[in-house]
Amino acid sequence: MAKNTDTPPSVPDFAAQIAALTAQVQENANKFLALEDENATLRRENRNLSKRLSVVETTPRPEARFQVPVADLLKRGHLQDLLSDKGKNTVAQREARRDEQPAEPTPERVVNVITGGSEVSGITYSAARRHARAAVNPENNMSPTPQTGASNLVLSFIDNEDSTLINPHHDALVISLLIANCRIKRILIDNGSSTNVIFLSALKEMNIDEAHIHRRSTVLVGFSGEQKFTLGDITLPVYAAGVNLHITFVVLDSPSAYNVILGRPWIHDMRAVPSTFHQVIRFPTAWGIKEIKGEQATSRDCYRNTLRAKPATL
Repeated sequence: MAKNTDTPPSVPDFAAQIAALTAQVQENANKFLALEDENATLRRENRNLSKRLSVVETTPRPEARFQVPVADLLKRGHLQDLLSDKGKNTVAQREARRDEQPAEPTPERVVNVITGGSEVSGITYSAARRHARAAVNPENNMSPTPQTGASNLVLSFIDNEDSTLINPHHDALVISLLIANCRIKRILIDNGSSTNVIFLSALKEMNIDEAHIHRRSTVLVGFSGEQKFTLGDITLPVYAAGVNLHITFVVLDSPSAYNVILGRPWIHDMRAVPSTFHQVIRFPTAWGIKEIKGEQATSRDCYRNTLRAKPATL
């Protein structure tokens, strides 16, 4: 009888494979637990940091307590050292974008061509009387000036800072600005005017229909008491060195050497300081102190045209 010399098939070592898989599962489980511990630690640290930084309580006076959110503190440049590198990077990029003044819009058209009507002081005698009475006891009517991103900037002038002016001079401050996307020239900056005035002829040159005028006639009073009724008022966007404000003008149908008179309402909204002597108006913005220079030749031309025109009742 022949002897069988064939080798029997090998049996897989299941026990070794199971042991290897078990070791791998344990290793993965340990890694997962380590990550969970790390995440738990990070979450705990974030909660602690949130509790520390969620709000900062300040007390300017005992009777007035308020809370400043963390976001506002970061905008003011505080708490930077508590941020991670990624957070500092984000803040730096945001500040870089904020420091870039937006480009001036392209005007669609160019237009080349004083007391009363103040929304704050009132447009009637009784309202003006109440406004004047508030100054008798100013401590009862005082309120802090609202803070903006341009607060705490210093506006200054140097006596002989501009050597390009024609001196001596008593010229009014006349500038050009973008109003309703039109380049408007012959704009008088008049801090003696309690209202902003736009003349009907300028509106027509800007292709703005009279239907946009709110027919709410008010009275403008001149130096010697003469009166002039307005056609109403209109609100238009005024762009100045990156600052775009919607400004209300009273509309006047009267001959004028100027297209627009910007009075105290616009000057105060801009927190601007005009100087006729330096022929410049300066104002704080989110991009620092900006200025608009006066057009001295245009100012003298407007003065000449005013004297040449027939006397008109304001």
